[in-house]
Amino acid sequence: MTRALLLAPLLPLLVLAACRANDPLPPPANAAEEACRKEAQDSTAVDRGYERINLQNVTQRQRVMGEIGLAEREAYLRCMRLKGLAAPGGVQPVRPPQ
Repeated sequence: MTRALLLAPLLPLLVLAACRANDPLPPPANAAEEACRKEAQDSTAVDRGYERINLQNVTQRQRVMGEIGLAEREAYLRCMRLKGLAAPGGVQPVRPPQ
């Protein structure tokens, strides 16, 4: 019981850390990266993904959220490449089976 009381103030930090771990984009280091992050979040592919999401169907929601994360990351990297801030190649992210 005492341990639970001691760890209770850390709970919000753990929740934030868990949410941050699911973010498909790295944290912005400068203004150009921040602009690319904003552009990626506002991309049409991401908007179309959110239009398709069905909150009642857990399986479909998880699949679409994965697709949204992938679309957001691709838009971010495309923007970074156009600004000359990202390497042209790289490792392709792991995609869940469909």
